[in-house]
Amino acid sequence: MNEQRPTLLFVALGVLIALALITIGGMNNRSGMTELTRRFAAQSPAPNDLALDLPRIEAPQAPPDLLRALDDLHKRLSGGQVAPALTPTVAGPRIEVRVSDLRRNGDQMVVRGSVRNPGDREVTIPPGAFTFRDSRGIRYATASSGGATLAPGATTDFEFTVPVPKGRGLTLIVDLPPDPPLEQVLVLEVAGERGVRREA
Repeated sequence: MNEQRPTLLFVALGVLIALALITIGGMNNRSGMTELTRRFAAQSPAPNDLALDLPRIEAPQAPPDLLRALDDLHKRLSGGQVAPALTPTVAGPRIEVRVSDLRRNGDQMVVRGSVRNPGDREVTIPPGAFTFRDSRGIRYATASSGGATLAPGATTDFEFTVPVPKGRGLTLIVDLPPDPPLEQVLVLEVAGERGVRREA
């Protein structure tokens, strides 16, 4: 009877180790899909945000072709379809940011794309490097998950979920000091003559 106890103990220990390895393996598979996956939360505007341009346009001052394109984009997003960003790519001294598509999921905007290191030195993107600003000046930031390190020529994908209300414009900002921040207008708020605003 006493001889069975150590055997059972080793079997139980082996099962626990196997379960731990399966769990760790499953987590690694998920994190490898998209290195930068984050949920953002709304914050009050910072004092230095007041001087920044907001992603908004007045309908009476906009060319008709632009308004038609924005209206089409608005319809696609409202219908839950994938839509392109107004500014799909921006590049700085050390990184290039490409937004491949936008999609509205209820009260959330899902922003997908990639970051590439075009240089010949490794680049580290710290946590909090990505923020968003809407057309009312509200900032969207995250404290979740770490950053990413990109070798020369390397690319990593991102998927960000931003709780921006319908009808507001949205700008993606990437701050990687000492480089100047990169600003990328994704969606414009169109303000009409009667104060009607729509997402586009």
